[in-house]
Amino acid sequence: MTHLPTRRTFGDASPSAGVWEMNRFVALLNRIRKEADWGWLTESQREASEQLRDFLGVSDVVNLFGFHGVGKTFLAWVWQKEWKRFGFGRIAYFPSVRLVMPVELHRLAIVDNLPSDRTSVRDALRKCRFCGFQRVILITTYSADDQIPKVRLNLTEQDAKQVSEQLRQLGYPPLTDEPRNLWELVVPFDFV
Repeated sequence: MTHLPTRRTFGDASPSAGVWEMNRFVALLNRIRKEADWGWLTESQREASEQLRDFLGVSDVVNLFGFHGVGKTFLAWVWQKEWKRFGFGRIAYFPSVRLVMPVELHRLAIVDNLPSDRTSVRDALRKCRFCGFQRVILITTYSADDQIPKVRLNLTEQDAKQVSEQLRQLGYPPLTDEPRNLWELVVPFDFV
């Protein structure tokens, strides 16, 4: 029998408590996105960021991939906010390929939650090119099925400890002490 970590919830199991937990979760995500900066990155995210920057120096497209909850989206948020650090111009972040559109003065697009199959990858690239983006980071769960540079982001135990501490500093105690991914630290319901 596999031992699963014990998860805490924010409150009781009543319907009104579920709404309160969801509101608290959304407020936390909004706060994390607003306050995200380079100093919040884990060691794994910093290493992935360096690889992304290096690849974008020689290629106009890179695939950032990794399992759910390893910090890919957070890394994208930091890149968007700290765009001057990288030297590729302003960065547009799109949580879905369906939302990709031209953004004035933005030269690099980050497209999140993209399927990894070749058709989806090429369609996303075509759409980004049509919208005028010179460079593209495609975020997938699995390695993109195409001949493009790839950067894998993995979650380490040290990464999880660092994120847990950052949550405590924000006044949000982590929901588990043994997360399998970062979502388990903040999601008050079975989401992943």
